[in-house]
Amino acid sequence: MTKKEKKSFNQSMAEWKLFLYNPTTGEFLGRSAKSWGSLCVVGK
Repeated sequence: MTKKEKKSFNQSMAEWKLFLYNPTTGEFLGRSAKSWGSLCVVGK
């Protein structure tokens, strides 16, 4: 997609939904469960 092409509202929402939860990879907000666990335990 070039800079001049604008995404539709539906395309943008679909990308946000996929970012919030990706059922293919099991990621939530772009992180795996292991990554979230490490983040919560270590705090970094």
